[in-house]
Amino acid sequence: MNAVGIGSADGAKFPRDKVVIRDILERQAKAMPQEICVTFEDGSSWTRLATLHAACSAAHALRGAGVGQGDRVAILYQNGPEFIRAWWGSAMLGAVLVPIHTGYHGAMLEHLLRLARPAALVADPALMRVFDEVADASIVPGLRFTGAVLQSGDHSLPALERPIETWDTQVCLLTSGTTGPSKLAACTYRNVYVGGCNIIAPLRGTGDRLLIDIPLFHGGAIRTAVACLSTGASMAIRSMPRVSNYWEVLKETGATMSMLVSSMVDMVLAQPPRPAEREHKVRAMSAVPLPRDIEGFKKRFGVERLYVVYGSTEVPGSLGAAPDDVLVDRYCGRQQPGYELRIVDENDIAVLDGQPGELIVRHAEPWVIAHEYINNPVATATAWRNGWFHTGDMLRREPDGRFFYVDRAKDSLRRRGENISSTEVEAEVLSFPGVKEAACVACRLPQQSDDEVKVWIVPHEGQGIDWSALLRHCAARLPYFMVPRFFELADALPRTHNLRVRKLELRERGNGDLTWDREAHGFTVTRQGLSEKPGSQR
Repeated sequence: MNAVGIGSADGAKFPRDKVVIRDILERQAKAMPQEICVTFEDGSSWTRLATLHAACSAAHALRGAGVGQGDRVAILYQNGPEFIRAWWGSAMLGAVLVPIHTGYHGAMLEHLLRLARPAALVADPALMRVFDEVADASIVPGLRFTGAVLQSGDHSLPALERPIETWDTQVCLLTSGTTGPSKLAACTYRNVYVGGCNIIAPLRGTGDRLLIDIPLFHGGAIRTAVACLSTGASMAIRSMPRVSNYWEVLKETGATMSMLVSSMVDMVLAQPPRPAEREHKVRAMSAVPLPRDIEGFKKRFGVERLYVVYGSTEVPGSLGAAPDDVLVDRYCGRQQPGYELRIVDENDIAVLDGQPGELIVRHAEPWVIAHEYINNPVATATAWRNGWFHTGDMLRREPDGRFFYVDRAKDSLRRRGENISSTEVEAEVLSFPGVKEAACVACRLPQQSDDEVKVWIVPHEGQGIDWSALLRHCAARLPYFMVPRFFELADALPRTHNLRVRKLELRERGNGDLTWDREAHGFTVTRQGLSEKPGSQR
């Protein structure tokens, strides 16, 4: 049983005033109005009562423009008061959040909008221009707001057509899915609550504070924010991770817990030792993946407990480490309450303990696992075949009930904490002149815990590829985190008997003398775009 706890009867398992944002905000504004709920990077903070007022004010502004219960509201903001105001204001109406990655533009943005069909858009004025570049204007909401517009001043509770139920959809999250283009997963209040409870299980509630510097357009950050609300813990929201002064931020915010994801673990360890590493109040940290030297990490930074949770956009926190577990590389944890898990072969037949297979899951309660991919019934049916949700991840189960991550079976990879659909990378590469075939795979360099993006290319006969031109082509069309680092030519792509590309074989080939590395040639890709060092070799 995790620290938050889930009871036995349906109402006890998912009490509305612990699961539904509107009910949580109302309860806490009455019970502890002057307690701090959230602090922000500019030094401002909201009490529980001020949080409710901010949400109600935003709700009335949205309602006045025509947003109703069940409508989808897209939000394009970095972490900060504007995002929170828009999100919780939408939640007061029973509207559905559609967070947009701040790096999206072009085809990826159009794909999300076409799936979500939001009724309204709340965006940073500095980012609003990306919507003017969308080719199909019909999928861009006519209702557009900035965060400032949502401060109506009306703090009364907005009326509802009906109560917001725990099985209502709270957020639609874009995920790489199991195969093909990204899919939009419908996640209920139950989904978000269960996932958040499992992610921040060590939180004790009131008196604890969680640093949320991971982008709120990610499911993990959304779930942990709701779990903080549910438990009464406060949160310190920052626009992005500041790895170079990570411990100083933790000290300044008074956080008792934080989250490290992807390459953040290695980047924090790479910083020079300094007093701030031991001057914080953090007693628990989640780390995915775990550092190689776990005890050394805890000793250096004075952290009492590291823990790990496995989950996905669709499946919230199905695995988690017990407090007394010995943590080792690739460990994902043990089966969490309410879940049923199996490790199976390609025919959904269970494999023996110790053997790798795909993890498939289901939950004892309805509406905990994402119930559909929006506007994609085929993908929904494929993922949910035989009554189990198929994660697309390869794991192995030991006889003692511990689960270990093996590899990705799905056609995606993960870089800098971002899920990447290889299909979407391949589509942009294939649109470049001279490219006949393309296969995007994860490339893991020695001493790194994160994937790099590599594309293997078969050119049209007699055609050469200008790598720097191809890189510019990709940077202009893909979000920065999806732009490949490595390219390499192949005479042909290895395929199975049914003509599927053997991507595992391509991953195992690694890099060689013929691999083109953008960083070795002076190219850098950041949120600000593609840059090149003067005089660098093409």
